[in-house]
Amino acid sequence: MKKLILFLIFLLFIIILAIGFFGFYEARIFIGRASVKQTAFSVDNSYLFVTPLRSLANGQEKIRVTVFVLNSQGLGVLGKRASLSPNSNLTISAVQEVTDNFGKAVFDVASGKAGEYYLLVTVDGQTLPQKAHLSFY
Repeated sequence: MKKLILFLIFLLFIIILAIGFFGFYEARIFIGRASVKQTAFSVDNSYLFVTPLRSLANGQEKIRVTVFVLNSQGLGVLGKRASLSPNSNLTISAVQEVTDNFGKAVFDVASGKAGEYYLLVTVDGQTLPQKAHLSFY
């Protein structure tokens, strides 16, 4: 009986020791991971998508402009305010103008007048080299 109790105490000690080492290992790994809370972003690494490429100029149909604000390592930058250059022929609504953990900001654009429009994208006062090309017919 005493041997069984000693064996169970020894087994419990081994289990607690293993859990402790595993916890230490996981804490060390998670501390060394990259953080998306960096404030610096790369104008040249950031980009945008426009979908769909064409839309009806009825004031109802929308084209979505998605901006990705990235740092020099290609990671999304959180908390940057993006904006599109204003145009009197376009109705621009910000779905999400402050970037999320992936560096994504989203805008919807509608127009009542047919034409092709090029919009500048500005992030915290810096203009991205890529322009949003929108086509309404």
